[in-house]
Amino acid sequence: MLQNFRFTRYRFTYTVQEPLKMPAHKGNIFRSRFGYILRHIACISDENQCEKTCQFPERCIYSKCFETPVPDDSPMLRDQPYAPHPFILQPPRTGKLEYAQGDTLTCNLILIGDAINLLPWIVLTFQEIGKRRIGLKGKRGQCQLEKVECLGAHSTHHAQTIYTAETEMLADDGLILRLDDVMQDAPHNTNEIELEFITPTSIKVNGRWTSNLTFEHLIRNLLRRTRFLSYFHCGEDLDVDAHGLIEASTAVTHNSRLNWIRKDRYSYRAEKSVPMGGFIGKIRFSGKLKPFLPFIYLGEYLHIGHHTAFGFGQYRIISTSIQQL
Repeated sequence: MLQNFRFTRYRFTYTVQEPLKMPAHKGNIFRSRFGYILRHIACISDENQCEKTCQFPERCIYSKCFETPVPDDSPMLRDQPYAPHPFILQPPRTGKLEYAQGDTLTCNLILIGDAINLLPWIVLTFQEIGKRRIGLKGKRGQCQLEKVECLGAHSTHHAQTIYTAETEMLADDGLILRLDDVMQDAPHNTNEIELEFITPTSIKVNGRWTSNLTFEHLIRNLLRRTRFLSYFHCGEDLDVDAHGLIEASTAVTHNSRLNWIRKDRYSYRAEKSVPMGGFIGKIRFSGKLKPFLPFIYLGEYLHIGHHTAFGFGQYRIISTSIQQL
């Protein structure tokens, strides 16, 4: 299962050179500047609408990141114009708003499958993000991309520096991670697991946003997201009995403490505020969890739900145990 699935984790560290102000949720700043500047760097034409006028969508660096086309003969998502983004932003989760000269600012990024090959372009883009100023409109400041580090699957793994401002040279892609790396320290079996959703998580059930997350909802979202990312960006379909897993997931019970919060963002393209929100908090699942563990552990890195490009849908596993059911 998922033999070809691969991803990398990077941490971009900036040194603030001019005072600046950031919003509480910083994903919108990094996501909007990432897309705007990468398109400016990569686009060979001056057209505004890529899908209608671009002659090279299959080769475009920007398209591969932000508008991955769904092939006409694709067995999935044929009614959708684009596949899911092959990157996940993890902006700094800090309440700090004001940054002075000399402060540091970090942002993590996960690249999936073929998008790992785009790392030189992405490092150049993040370098330009700092040069062209980061922050709220009217309160932006210039920053220097000080270094880029490749992170392992777990916090105990040593970070590998692959780029520094001093050399302006990218050493390599860093450590390529696979499912075995994710599951290295995971339990072989458990019948109780507790998750903490640490960024707003937007999930729809029957066409409506919900904060009543059941285990079935979780597994449906994890299976769908893993399958799409694997198929479109790693060249491999998900070889599991999805229907059987979903049916089995309905027997798992849950006890949740989830709250819905609003995190609206300003769209510079549409020039208006866009409503966004999701739930945060803790939830405990109890039942026969063994067949679901690879997807739950992988989901810590892949996030779930909508708006993952802004950092939404991130959770962490805070405890596992074997209880008498």
